[in-house]
Amino acid sequence: MLRVIEKGSHVAALLFVLVVVPTMALAQDYALAVYAGRLTREKWEKSILPGADFADATIIVATGSWTVARFFGGDLSWELEAQVGKYVGDQDHWEFNLPIIGFRWHRFPWDRYVATSFAWGIGPSYATETPPIELETNDSSSQWLIYWYSELTLGPPASGWEVMLRLHHRSDGYGAVADDGGSNAVCAGLRYRF
Repeated sequence: MLRVIEKGSHVAALLFVLVVVPTMALAQDYALAVYAGRLTREKWEKSILPGADFADATIIVATGSWTVARFFGGDLSWELEAQVGKYVGDQDHWEFNLPIIGFRWHRFPWDRYVATSFAWGIGPSYATETPPIELETNDSSSQWLIYWYSELTLGPPASGWEVMLRLHHRSDGYGAVADDGGSNAVCAGLRYRF
């Protein structure tokens, strides 16, 4: 069984080198963004639906990102992002997130009218205290959790500016990093790419 897995990993590595690497182009573009959003008392899949129960807590986030590489003629990019967030309302701590795996799809049929992208990223999250809203909505929580985001952007074609709509999520990773915990914020903001 171990030899089958070992051969499978060799095949996957060979496919990566033959298919993905030739389509990669090193990129040099950067972006700065500011966004804000309200925390919900819902699981992530219900946070974006009408009627979600919102907590009296808002997060304000500043981000810097770097596009490391582009694939498939620039249709897909890999981004690194660093975030600093501050809560106001029923919780007032700081949060630091580092989504090191972030992929963005750039090609949509209507891009000549409205430049659109969809992104998803994941990495570690650290809160300067165990978030009170997470303790209200879960059995427990932790300062260290997993952070992931899902994002839609819209902007004028050939412009560095874009409006971003983001689901900002802290997670226990199904028990991988903590017994329980997590939170969701529905956010909107602006990004400038240069």
